[in-house]
Amino acid sequence: MDVMRDWVMLLTLIFVWLPFGTAPAVAQETAGQLLTKLDRLPPEKRQAVLVEAAKAEREITFYSSMQAQQLDALTKAFNKRFPFLKVNTWRASGNKQFLKVQTEYSAGRPLVDVVNATAEEASALKKIGVLDPYRSPQREFFSTSDKDKEGYFTSLYVIPMVLGYNTKMLKRNEVPTSYQDLLNPKWTGQMFLDNEPYDWFAVLLRHFGKERGLQYMRNLAKQDLVLIRGRTAQSQLLVAGERPIAIVLSGHTVLDLKANEAPIDWVGLEPFFSSANYIMLGRRAPHPHAGALFVDWALSEEGQSVITSFGRVVARRGVRQRFPELLERQPITVDPNFIAPILEESSRQFREIFLDRR
Repeated sequence: MDVMRDWVMLLTLIFVWLPFGTAPAVAQETAGQLLTKLDRLPPEKRQAVLVEAAKAEREITFYSSMQAQQLDALTKAFNKRFPFLKVNTWRASGNKQFLKVQTEYSAGRPLVDVVNATAEEASALKKIGVLDPYRSPQREFFSTSDKDKEGYFTSLYVIPMVLGYNTKMLKRNEVPTSYQDLLNPKWTGQMFLDNEPYDWFAVLLRHFGKERGLQYMRNLAKQDLVLIRGRTAQSQLLVAGERPIAIVLSGHTVLDLKANEAPIDWVGLEPFFSSANYIMLGRRAPHPHAGALFVDWALSEEGQSVITSFGRVVARRGVRQRFPELLERQPITVDPNFIAPILEESSRQFREIFLDRR
């Protein structure tokens, strides 16, 4: 008789099936509470129980802001390791992702197990109570600045933000090198900006000071900016020559396009900042153990190596970065501690200055 196998199956019954029984008090346990029960087990036994429980759940639903092809590659790599799980994905960024999760919970039908989003969305999701702490064993390989004490957020990757320009339309010495340069009349109508860059807006207001920063934004808004949702979309339009400049792009996207000989390059304006992107567990995740297995893998050396192969910067210690040049400068990191207290005000002020006047 395989004692280890029987032991694992017994614990699976205790930790997995009982919470879904008829006892009302137990049935109300959240995803994080269910997973906390595994923390008392030694690492190997914990992993064995988690795998068996995930097999019983059979699938996982993952919402992410990653590019579609990257999301597909990530889930395929996960499936090579855990082929018994079907991975359902839904891609959206910014307010769309937040609204989808909020709508599910408001209707009493949460579908998502794991969410990947920026610090802005992470803060907003936590505020409305749809996330649960999950202290993945992999968190020990991340510095304290890349995770929160409570266990809600762990960095999946970070995005250094850069100014991108079309190299066929501008020579290097013609490119703006400061935010003040962007106010030059010659750039009127020549620049892209995202229509939800609340992190960028907040960083600059803190850099300039509130009143000076707001005045700067009002002046920049007079430059007839082309506002488009999505930094990837802006990068593609920049490469196509639709405009010569995009004020805030993802550094890894620019370098990936450049590596494929697209006419694009970048400069890092001051203040240079990065947007932290986190992986989080849904409070009422329908497949909590499968979700935990996915989080653990995504934060592991294997998962983080897959993510940085896309060019993204990862925070796990010891992983070789594809574009180390994005780490040559120390950025301001937009994390929940930075953005949460000012997100509502920053988003309102951005809309008033850049959107409502149109």
